[in-house]
Amino acid sequence: MGVVVLGGDIKIEDVVNVARNGYKVEFSQEYIDRVKNCRRLVEKFSQEERVIYGVTTGIGDNCNKFILKEEREIIQRNNILSHITSVGEPLNDECVRAIMFVMLQHMGKGYSGIRLETLELIKILLNNNITPIVPKHGSVGYLSLEAHISAVLIGEGKAKYENRILNGKDIMKKLGVNPIVLSSKEGLTLLSGTSSVTAITTLALYDSIIVAKTSDISSAMTLEVLKGTLMAMDERLMNVRPHEDQGNTGYNIRKILKDSEIIKKYEGYRVQDALSIRCIPQLHGACKKVIKDAIVTLSTELNSSVDNPQIFKEGDNDGVAIMGCNADGAYVGIAADTITIAVTNLMKMSERRTDRMLNRHVSELPPFLNSNPGLNNGLMITQYTSAGILGEMRLLSHPATIDNIVTCANQEDYISMGYNAALKAYECISLAKYIIAIELLCSSQAQDFYKDLMPSSATRAVYNLIREGVDFIEQDCNMSVPIEYISKLIMENKIVKSVEDVIGALMF
Repeated sequence: MGVVVLGGDIKIEDVVNVARNGYKVEFSQEYIDRVKNCRRLVEKFSQEERVIYGVTTGIGDNCNKFILKEEREIIQRNNILSHITSVGEPLNDECVRAIMFVMLQHMGKGYSGIRLETLELIKILLNNNITPIVPKHGSVGYLSLEAHISAVLIGEGKAKYENRILNGKDIMKKLGVNPIVLSSKEGLTLLSGTSSVTAITTLALYDSIIVAKTSDISSAMTLEVLKGTLMAMDERLMNVRPHEDQGNTGYNIRKILKDSEIIKKYEGYRVQDALSIRCIPQLHGACKKVIKDAIVTLSTELNSSVDNPQIFKEGDNDGVAIMGCNADGAYVGIAADTITIAVTNLMKMSERRTDRMLNRHVSELPPFLNSNPGLNNGLMITQYTSAGILGEMRLLSHPATIDNIVTCANQEDYISMGYNAALKAYECISLAKYIIAIELLCSSQAQDFYKDLMPSSATRAVYNLIREGVDFIEQDCNMSVPIEYISKLIMENKIVKSVEDVIGALMF
């Protein structure tokens, strides 16, 4: 089992490893020192009774109410309790784990003023695979999801522990620790920031990278079995419209199909292919550019401090609290909206290619790739599934971040809606694997109709991988089983690996 040590910058893969693969989390000495140093300033401000949002004042529209010293622990606890408001079915465990990990990263940058013992308790939960129950509906960008997580720290809320759901107080007893008593600013810090938006979008982004790379492979396999031409991938054509990702996509398709006997046999067979074949470099390239832009945004956000207020050292023993809004989720929310649109576009083209393989009027293959017509329907209905899923993805692709609803008595008259964008991205991209799986199922079936011509080494490697669990479909059967099997290969990155083992790394 791996370990991620917090202290320096983290990567998208670190979030995935902690959230999905059970990596443990540790704090470096640098992390510990900066958390303690910042906390000393918050305690100094509180003792001196400086007027600082969330330290000596209420929050939101209560920011003008001064909080007495003896009431500050009460209000920090109340900040958590009052924000436990999200409802409905819970988030997937991996999303909650990702949020907890990103909370540790963001709050440990040394500008939030939270106590080390509070962060240690979150780390203990993560490292013991204790996952708070976090209902997933009702966040405008932050606050309520983090409150459900933080509730467990103070002995409230619920969490999964060893396949059981226990309340926060019992979780603390199992761990042999006391629930945390929050001090000045801590309740606000635990709620504030972009942790949930960033964490969930990071998981979606990681999956979108796999989807984009696999789309190059699935499109190449379809081009091959449809007797397509590589003319549209010509390097000279790419160079006169020099978008980097278009050129990289053209390169990938050429390299995947370079030794295909089918491509060689049918060179010049058509003047040009339909757009779902001919336009692969252009559309895939445009979508990959959006995904790569999101990588830059998320990499920055993961390594940012996103609290309000934030604490800065001034001189040897003093500091200043600066109120602003680094907690805003627009950067990540807009990135989530755009990667959703990008992946939906990729799937729009994949579904069209699947239809072409199944449609005897354009494919020059047996109708619905059916080798035993009559009582059998072949792969006909798999395209219906692609169409239905694509319809869902289109609905999810409407941007969330263009919306605005006033909250907090007009104190928060602008909200990012970044969480809705992140949730849509996560749900939408989780659907994409099925559309590509169906395209790969059909192209693998189609390869078997080329008895005398060998496909390329790379596409044959994919075919062989799929055939380990999916036989040639001769008689109608439960089609969801092979679709689920191939979709699992996709998300485990095995499709990409099978090709890269043959031709080297794909360009991305």
